[in-house]
Amino acid sequence: RIHSSLTTTTIMTMMFRHINRLLSLATLSSTAAFSTSSRLPILNTPNLLAALAITTSSHRASSSSSSITSLTMSSLQSIDTGYLNAQDAADLDVELLSTPGFSLEQLMELAGLSVAESVYIVGSEDANNNMMKKKRVLLVCGPGNNGGDGLVAARHLFHFGFQPIVVYPKRSTKPHFINLVQQLDDLDIPILDEIPTTATAAEADTDENESKYDIIVDAIFGFSFRGTAPREPFATAITQMITLQTEQNSLLVSVDVPSSWNVDGGDMTEEGSGKFQPDVLISLTAPKLSAKQFKGRHFVGGRFLPPGLAEKYGIRMPPYPGVSQVMEIKS
Repeated sequence: RIHSSLTTTTIMTMMFRHINRLLSLATLSSTAAFSTSSRLPILNTPNLLAALAITTSSHRASSSSSSITSLTMSSLQSIDTGYLNAQDAADLDVELLSTPGFSLEQLMELAGLSVAESVYIVGSEDANNNMMKKKRVLLVCGPGNNGGDGLVAARHLFHFGFQPIVVYPKRSTKPHFINLVQQLDDLDIPILDEIPTTATAAEADTDENESKYDIIVDAIFGFSFRGTAPREPFATAITQMITLQTEQNSLLVSVDVPSSWNVDGGDMTEEGSGKFQPDVLISLTAPKLSAKQFKGRHFVGGRFLPPGLAEKYGIRMPPYPGVSQVMEIKS
């Protein structure tokens, strides 16, 4: 029997997620030669039937969701996308933006959509199957392209049924960024200059509390960060994100590279100081070298890389499932 608390929309959403994961499994099966160092196991008929059995019974118990997630993750272990260092990441962007080629607006839209889809996936996974609850998402955006990705993601998240709030301390004066801000204004998405005073976990333990954030998106620096320590106002913003993560149990999601991390070397903060450790990382185009240190959930997005450029830089796109713009890989 279907649990009475689940709406038809909730069930359809759950089924869509499981079908998408099955597409991932089928794709992985047909691309067993994707990794030359360690071939992926070909999914045989019994395994597919087992996965289908899990999917068709997913609405009966929440354990089915974890079962298929475990099956999918075990199949993702061998995926090798390769890594980009800071210089190669910058050079690849230049080549993608060469004329004729992609425009900045195109790449930013695709990247922001990838961010939004990843946030949707992690934000829709509720232990109580409470998938229709409107999640409050705080997006902290920097002045460059990483911040632009965050602005695009905020718009998509609004249309995905989430409640985005944008923090944009240093606004760009470039026309495209002005347009992105206007698009958010047209949707009445709040755009703030700083992160509001945060509530403690006990104080924020209500859906109505305006200081409560379910998810925080760090879209400050990306691979453009240079130096050893962020400057204000972003140093304070990073500290506040850590506070939200620890005191409110907010899920912290970083776009491309966790802010304050060295693009090549990873987390350079000293032990004992406030460590910036996101729960989720969304690598765009390909993971950067710093991702080797990351231990949380890891998504790759940016389904637009031409094969010739991928080969030139020694990276590979993962076998994205179905029409998805992102794919979760093993950290």
